[in-house]
Amino acid sequence: MLFAYYAWKAPAFTESKLQDPIPAKIYDKDGDLIKTIDNGQRREHVDLDEVPKSMKSAVLATEDNRFYDHGALDYKRLFGAVAKNFTGGFGSQGASTLTQQVVKRSFLTDQKSIARKAQEAYLSYRLEQEYSKDEIFEMYLNKIYYSDSVYGVKAAAKYYFDKDLKDLNLAESAYLAGLPQVPNTYNIYDHPKEAESRKDTVLYLMEYHNRITKKQKEEAQNTSLEDNLVKRDSEDRQVSDKSSNPEYDSYVNFVKSELMNNKVFKGKDLGEILNSGVKVYTNMDKDVQQTLQDRVDNGGYYKNEDQQVGASIVDSKSGGLVAISGGRNYKDIVDRNLATDAHPTGSSLKPFLAYGPAIENMNWATNHAIQDEEAYQVDGVTFRNYDTKGHGEVKLYDALRQSFNIPALKAWQSSKENAGNDAPKDFANKVGLEYEGDIGPSEVLGGSSSEFSPTQLASAFASIANGGEYNNAHSIKKVEKEDGETINYDHTSKKAMKDSTSYMLAEVLKGTFEAYGSAYGHGISGVNVAAKTGTGTYGDQTYQQYGLPDDAAKDVWMNGFTPKYSMSVWMGFKEVKQGGVNSFVGHDEQEYPQYLFEDVMSNISPRDGKDFSKPDSVNGDSKDSLSVAGHPDDNTTSNKPRGQGGSSSSSSNNSGGSNNNNNSSSASSSSNNANNSTGLSRAQ
Repeated sequence: MLFAYYAWKAPAFTESKLQDPIPAKIYDKDGDLIKTIDNGQRREHVDLDEVPKSMKSAVLATEDNRFYDHGALDYKRLFGAVAKNFTGGFGSQGASTLTQQVVKRSFLTDQKSIARKAQEAYLSYRLEQEYSKDEIFEMYLNKIYYSDSVYGVKAAAKYYFDKDLKDLNLAESAYLAGLPQVPNTYNIYDHPKEAESRKDTVLYLMEYHNRITKKQKEEAQNTSLEDNLVKRDSEDRQVSDKSSNPEYDSYVNFVKSELMNNKVFKGKDLGEILNSGVKVYTNMDKDVQQTLQDRVDNGGYYKNEDQQVGASIVDSKSGGLVAISGGRNYKDIVDRNLATDAHPTGSSLKPFLAYGPAIENMNWATNHAIQDEEAYQVDGVTFRNYDTKGHGEVKLYDALRQSFNIPALKAWQSSKENAGNDAPKDFANKVGLEYEGDIGPSEVLGGSSSEFSPTQLASAFASIANGGEYNNAHSIKKVEKEDGETINYDHTSKKAMKDSTSYMLAEVLKGTFEAYGSAYGHGISGVNVAAKTGTGTYGDQTYQQYGLPDDAAKDVWMNGFTPKYSMSVWMGFKEVKQGGVNSFVGHDEQEYPQYLFEDVMSNISPRDGKDFSKPDSVNGDSKDSLSVAGHPDDNTTSNKPRGQGGSSSSSSNNSGGSNNNNNSSSASSSSNNANNSTGLSRAQ
């Protein structure tokens, strides 16, 4: 009755607990291994038919010589052990079979008690009912511990002697067979004499059980383990928590989050998946990933150590995640990935909430006339441009590339009035920028409810580069399970906007790099590139409380794209400090994301001359006078923004210089404080 009670209280007999952790392996787009997730253990699985006879004989002679002859328990050994335990105390001598050892390592603790022994016996019977002796022997050889975080005989042969099992000599096989009894005591690096003694004991047992001859025993006893031992210092013996390839950690973090989104893994936790031996094939370009993380860590585009950064790069055509950086000196062990965290976007969303909907729904031309004003009221709140000036009648082209606030609000209003109240919201939703509530003027100019991640913005801007086709950023191409099943992570594109809209937006955003544009001086020589900057500011109360300069900014962005890549960079601070110490103060500091973008994209972009493909649905040859074919715009202008004399058509590939003209409004955003009654943009 007591045995039945203990058996009833035994842990559940589940197949998953019998399976040893098999490290997940992650590969880049070319099929090269970039990361093995081993959870701090050295493991290699071995099939029983790969294990040579000498190793099998050594293990059986040492641990359970009658394994293939008895059942779950070896009663002959058990009765002998019981006698010893009565005289020496419970647990003074063991009689565990290989089956019992597998059960103990899979289901139970090392506690020595009658209850645990009863449960061990019950579970051992269950194991032998459902698995063959060979299967149980294979489990043992893969579960057993060999010190120094080494599990399994195959991994032990590699770790101690750098050999495959078939290449071990008899002395080495004997040592490895005897090591698991007290692994740390017999560890040859710490206790070489005890290791040699243990080897000799195993060889004696092998001869005693007629598994080797006396001559073989003596030859092996005279063979030193030091002959082929791998030399390891104390640091080499440690399983480091640090990644061997830290530049890949941000990407691995993203892969882990995406891995769970497949129905095949529904109901399983991440650890279970990563310990099941899956092979994950990704879209990572390791050269681009290394470049991005290196420039994030070492580029020097920082005001102080508190400044943070997150950046993502996707393939403009497929949406595949090419590279990602979750922060400076990023490590996968941290919970936060700043490339997937949401941040206030500043003016970044004007193409999606203002001008994109106007072109899409009302066929505005890029020279559509918009009256810019010094001040403009919406719902009783007054808004202004960064420079507090009005620039007269301006083209859509100049209004967007120079990021004026008032024209953006008027474009947003016009879309709502002519295409429906939800037209801006619908346009943004189609490129993955989803809003729950209504979109107001604060959202258009980057208010606090307009918070998205660099990964989301990289995908959104990629839809402009891709003829209006949207792809959500995705890292995984396929997963191969240990049993050979392949899980394809299929990805389908969706039409987000007309090809005319995407092309016209792309051409306008090329102008961001021209004179008076918000990213002037940061173009890339020989590459057709377009971009939108963004800057987020503080509320009036914060400026006053911390004594911040009027031109202090909280968040700064650079969102740029080429026909090949779309990249989004966010920089910001976790907390505000007095006097603007933790703020981007002035034009130069607010350009940090632009410098990082220019640095990375200059290194990874091909100089192949490719440009955004002009569709038949667009008329015109100059980016500041494009129109939708068949829909002439009867409200256009040729005016340049007031106060900006001279040409504004310098090369979009200009990579030098900076626009320091005091009359320029090179980038702007609204206050993030919805209660700011003036709506004044303090930062670019």
